[in-house]
Amino acid sequence: MPSPFPGMDPFLEHPEIWSGFHAKLAVALMRQLNRLLSSRYYADVEIQSTPHDIELEIANPLRPDVSIFEPLDILPKAEMATTVSLATSPAPIVRSAPLTIKLRAVRVYRTEGNQLVTSIEILSPYNKRPGSDGIMQYRLKRARLLASHVHLVELDLLRGGERPGLEFAEEPIDTDYILLVNRFRLLERLSEIWPVALTEALPPRAQPQGAPPPGGARGGGAGGGGG
Repeated sequence: MPSPFPGMDPFLEHPEIWSGFHAKLAVALMRQLNRLLSSRYYADVEIQSTPHDIELEIANPLRPDVSIFEPLDILPKAEMATTVSLATSPAPIVRSAPLTIKLRAVRVYRTEGNQLVTSIEILSPYNKRPGSDGIMQYRLKRARLLASHVHLVELDLLRGGERPGLEFAEEPIDTDYILLVNRFRLLERLSEIWPVALTEALPPRAQPQGAPPPGGARGGGAGGGGG
């Protein structure tokens, strides 16, 4: 059965699906870019591991106010008593085992010298949780990119959370998804924004208006085919 959604499928936002989709999207973008880029450039996937709270992956966690559980008498009572006794014995050493997530971005480099040209950031729930370390870390990374000679392409394919870009702080855009391109310019950095509704297809190529594709791509910019 074909998908009823012409662009982004909102069911991909489910916490059990998003991580795998995020990884596959980054790899797909890298492969497509490497087919389009001239030999002077190449694309690769940047992977960053970061510790996090499991709830950061859930945009809108739902919990019952009251839960009722029924015990299952699977083991004989004698074995259950032994199991409980062993389980409640204090361990000599207890240490935290923090969970980690992998944050991926697609980066375009100049082949000669491996100079970074374009960074394509695919936002995750970790980047969009209001007041969290994740959104602050991403804003710092974003600020460093905008202060450099690197083009920034930002794909926000999540309806929930807070958009980390300061472009949306004072004048929020009422839309489901955002595709943003900020091309390096000597005088000022301007973000070109494509709002995308749930009922709309994603733009085939997000290229800065009146400018050649960033990164020297043939037929598509470094943000081309953004999803």
